[in-house]
Amino acid sequence: PREPHSRTQTMPLVIGYHKIRGLAGPLRMICYYKSEPFTNVAYGDDMKTAWHEGKKLELIKQNSCINLPYVIDGDFVITQSNTCALYLGRKTGLDEDANFIHNHQVLDQTIDLRNDLMKVVYPFGEVKTKDQFPEGAKKHMAGTATTNFKKLEGICKGPFMCGAKPQSGDFVLWEMLDQHHAICLSIGEPSILDAFPKLKALHAALKAEPALAKYFAADMYASWAQNNGLFTHFTGQPEGFVYGGTITEEVTF
Repeated sequence: PREPHSRTQTMPLVIGYHKIRGLAGPLRMICYYKSEPFTNVAYGDDMKTAWHEGKKLELIKQNSCINLPYVIDGDFVITQSNTCALYLGRKTGLDEDANFIHNHQVLDQTIDLRNDLMKVVYPFGEVKTKDQFPEGAKKHMAGTATTNFKKLEGICKGPFMCGAKPQSGDFVLWEMLDQHHAICLSIGEPSILDAFPKLKALHAALKAEPALAKYFAADMYASWAQNNGLFTHFTGQPEGFVYGGTITEEVTF
């Protein structure tokens, strides 16, 4: 398999995704944690022209699987969220080979959790309107979220999923822990994290990590919606939130 480009390469990585946290939040977070410069391309309410009729037509020539999120590293184009996380884990030196299988299992189980959540925060499942969201969220927390949290708690070696150091899977999981925590608070329920001490400790450890302080202060975490602002029942932002257009920003360290 092709190896990631060297970290000494002069051109920064590019991370492309919707102008939300979503599946790219963990990818951006990894780069902040490892001080890996990157260009953040975030497609907003003009994505029909900026992405579907624009950049996607260019990138599909380099990778026929292209979708959001994507990572560009020189002339190498990577897509699919777990593949992007694993690529960044290897490129930045975050992931350790000895943890590969366990870390991959964490990634896959977290995607199961996320897939269930998407049926609640978007009108594609039983929750069709924002008025139905609080009850739908409570049902999710008591049902499939608890099922997945139990599985993840059970394979958490502590303090992180694979042991002493976080791997790429921890960052993907962290985003889901943070979103579930925020949803619980928004509907007046105790945090689901309270029932899972290992996962709660993992969430707190990364939130307190000095290397991530700039990430948590950045708009891409603090001011952007957790889910697509054009369709979601839950943005995680105050009423009156404005999604806005596509942006490109350079993140340096």
